[in-house]
Order: sequence, then C-alpha cells, then structure tokens
Amino acid sequence: MQAEWLEALPQLRQLVGERNFATWIEPIRCADDANGFVLEVSSRFFQEWVTRHFLPIIRQVLTRRDGTTPGIRLVVAADHAAHTAHGRKPGTVPARPAAPRGPRIGRLVADYTFDTFVVGQANEVAYRAARSVAETPGRRFNPLFVWGGVGLGKTHLINAVAHELLTQRPRRRLACLAAEAFMNSLIGALRQDQMAAFRDGFRAVDVLILDDVQFLAGKERTQEEFFHTFNALHSAGHQIVLTSDKPPHAIAELEQRLRSRFEGGLIVDIHPPTPEMRIAIVTQKAAMHGVPLPRDVAALVAQRSGPSVRELEGALTRVLATAALRGVPLEAALVERLLAPIAPLSSLLSVEAIQEKVSQHFQVSVSDLKSHRRDRAVTFARQVAMYLSRTIAEVSFPCIAEKFGGRDHSTVMHAVRAVEDKRKQDPHTGNLLLTLETELRSH
Repeated sequence: MQAEWLEALPQLRQLVGERNFATWIEPIRCADDANGFVLEVSSRFFQEWVTRHFLPIIRQVLTRRDGTTPGIRLVVAADHAAHTAHGRKPGTVPARPAAPRGPRIGRLVADYTFDTFVVGQANEVAYRAARSVAETPGRRFNPLFVWGGVGLGKTHLINAVAHELLTQRPRRRLACLAAEAFMNSLIGALRQDQMAAFRDGFRAVDVLILDDVQFLAGKERTQEEFFHTFNALHSAGHQIVLTSDKPPHAIAELEQRLRSRFEGGLIVDIHPPTPEMRIAIVTQKAAMHGVPLPRDVAALVAQRSGPSVRELEGALTRVLATAALRGVPLEAALVERLLAPIAPLSSLLSVEAIQEKVSQHFQVSVSDLKSHRRDRAVTFARQVAMYLSRTIAEVSFPCIAEKFGGRDHSTVMHAVRAVEDKRKQDPHTGNLLLTLETELRSH
C-alpha cells in the first residue's frame, strides 16, 4: 500500500495543484494495512477538509488498472496510533512510530530534518541561519524570513528547525503550519465564535513557523490578526520563522506594517540546486527509502527531472515505486523509459499565456507589456516575457516582436541577451525566472 501511495503522489500533485498538494496531500502518511489504504492525517479539521475536497480525486488516482479501488480510510494519526497500540495484529508494527512531543499546532514531516537536508552553494546561507535559530531561538535572526522558488527546500528547512527545537526541549510549545491553514483556523474560529481560544492558542507558543506567507496577501482580516499575533510573540522574545516564494518587498497586497515586521529580521534566499547538488539530493532521498542508487542512475534522474527539489523527489518516487512494484532493477534504461519527456513544452505554451503570467507576477497589465513605455519596472517585465517566449515556448523572434506591439525583431534579440546576462550574474534574477518557468510548466 505504501508503494502504491508513493506512486500516486506525482499524479495527485498534478491534479490538485502545487499549493493544495503541499498543504493537504503531502502531509498525509500511509500506514501499512492488509485491508486497504489507511491514510493518517494530523487533526479532525484536516480529516474533514481532505474528505470533503480531495477524497474523490484520491479514489480516482488509486483505482487500479483492473478498475478496482482498494478500501481507503482517512484517520487522525493520534487516534489510529492509540487504536493500533491496543488492538494490533500479532507480528505487525506501526508504519512510523510517533516520538513524544510537546503541545503543538500543525504536523511536521518526519523525514524533513537537518540530517536529510543536502547543503550546497545554493542554500548554505539559509541552512546556517536556520541552524542558528534552532540553537538559540528568539535571540538572533528574529524573525527569520526564508524565500525562494517553488520546491527548493524551504518547507524541509523549517521542518528541520522544528524537529531540532523539539529534540532539545520536547515540551516546547510550537506551531508549524502553512499560512493557508492559519487562515482556515481563523475562519473556523470566527464562525464558531472562538476567537479568544484562537488568539490564546497562537500567542502562547514559544515558536511560530509559518510557511508560504505570500498567501496572506490581499486577505485583510487574516493580515490584521497575524500582525497582532506577530507583535505579541516578538515582544515576548519568542522565535518566528517565515517562508515565501518572494522577498517581502515583492509580495503584492501585503500591508506595509507587516512588510516592515518581516524586513526587521534576517532575510535569506534559496537558489536552484547546482548539478552536483541535484545528484546528491537524489542519492540522499533514495537512501532514506533504503535504496542504494548507482551514481549513473542518480545523475540521469537529476538530469531528466524538473528544476526544483520537489520535482526531483517526484521523479525519484516514480522510479523507485515502479522498480518495486514490477520487481525490476534500478537501471538507467528504466529511468530513460519512465522520465522521457511526454510532450515538448513549446507545444503547450503560447506567448499570450506567458504575457498573462508575467503581468500577474510583476503587477503590470498585458497592455503595458505591449506598449512602448520605458520605465524600469515595465521594461524589465517586458524583457522577461520576451525571454520566456523565446526560451521555453520556442517562438521565433519576428513572431514575438509582433506579439509585443509590432516591434522590430532585433529588440527581442536584445531583450533575450539582456535577461540571459542578468540571469548569469544575479542569483535573484535566476530564482525569479525559475519560479516563473516552474509555474508555467505546472499549468
């Protein structure tokens, strides 16, 4: 069952989207059970939400080739652990015994620790800052703000901080959750007239770790509540750790008072992994599954998967699950067959789609991109859109020029060269382009 669940994860990621997958599907753990899938979640709220919104999709993905669907049970992890401890069948053990922990909000990913985090040039500063926070919470780097493109390891790093803090002091009061979960908890508290309990719960923690804070943008009530929670914790010297897909100044519709709070600590970013780091990550992830991976196979997985760490994990999961289910060896030929490109991206993307994505990211209109405005913000956004149109949609220079207000094709050539040069020299530009390319691929 665990192997089938691992094989289903990449397809679930595609069907529910990156944000929903990270928030609601990735935290689910599949326990061993002879009667079907037992999917463990962290709370009643989590159980109800997944049942209502994602269970039909999960059933669809887990349907086997012969049309049969095994039994699927969504259980709260604490209840299931207590039940199996007293009524376990002889000779069976829980899939992942839970270590005793102090009171906390949210659920940690068991494998996301400092020991399993691959460190390299692309993430060393963020790693050292996270280590420092874990060693002396509330004293240095408060808040710690980690930003980077989708799937580069931000969630792994903050889980590692949480694990380390709880190892040092198991009864530490800790909240580690996504910004969307914070907002959903707030909505539930408002509907049930439980705001006092909501505030007491979050403002009493020793450490608050919030993932994907860009999700707060434009949500005035949630921002207001988080602002007061932030102030209460910071004034008390309690540690705050935040992640985002962009730096504070680039989060549109984020209140200035929150932006200033975020910028009052240490801001660090994570870049895309280098080729050697990618091989090391694949090797490390395989070792966590108890599988020694030949270097040539690891290198091929790293080469054939997408640019982010998350896509690396998805590709590796597919390879390992297929090898286990079919009983075939882990060889380069298997990777070649499984990870061969299905269709060229250029056949799926249009210049119009890229213009729309870039306009949303830079908060300019598509008409601005097509206009002859020369102010810096619009010019750079236009150059990025032209660059993406050429590099991933593979549209000709004259056609791109026509789509951008009937310009001369030499203007597009200059824009592509300018962005290429900036990508090589400026890590922030490289990270920005990776984010846009990943989002375009996912859609």
